Amino acid sequence: MGSDQGKKFDDNGLPVMSDAEKVPKFGGVLLFTFVPLAIGLVVAFLIYSFGATATYNKRIVAVVGDDLHWACAAVVVLGRVVSFVNLYPTVHKSQIMKRDSGNLRANMFIYKAIGKDAAPNAVVLDDAGAVGAYNRANRSLHHMIENYASLVAGLFLASHVFPFPVFVCVCVFGVGRVMHQIGYTTGYGGHGAGFGLSLFAQVTLEGLLALVFLKGEKLL
Repeated sequence: MGSDQGKKFDDNGLPVMSDAEKVPKFGGVLLFTFVPLAIGLVVAFLIYSFGATATYNKRIVAVVGDDLHWACAAVVVLGRVVSFVNLYPTVHKSQIMKRDSGNLRANMFIYKAIGKDAAPNAVVLDDAGAVGAYNRANRSLHHMIENYASLVAGLFLASHVFPFPVFVCVCVFGVGRVMHQIGYTTGYGGHGAGFGLSLFAQVTLEGLLALVFLKGEKLL
């Protein structure tokens, strides 16, 4: 067992976790699966209320006439499933890594050697210098692919009713992803602002789709 600036590490190189830290915690997964959508729906309602409401209503009627409000609902469900599936691994991540574990948290997988006389060390991404920046930039790429299903699936649908707001959402999403990737190359934590921006854009688009569904079913 070793230590680094007061932090204790196991012989395999991973942080030493207390018994309390090893207990799986599911609350955050449920919270971050549904709260962002609620925020997105509020933003969508503000766009609807303070924008071209009469025009939006006409377009919603056309969408509902073709029963496509159910397709809007399907994209929202897809988005929340993708969110849950991305968040669930954090239940177990928190059992093996601390919040202040830095670049170690960029690892999607922890490997080990097997076979005769295999070392017990955990095998992780190289996080130093240009190699570390390269690894984290690619991690950012994977993160985008992991999360943007609802944005791609809902882009055309939402544009039928809210074309300009959707354009703005995509622009904000794009800026956020660029910030996420460039920020990540500077080290773990540098991606935070970009993540927040891209997530906000994505849940706003989901909120617009949810609003169309709710209006179509006369629930709003």
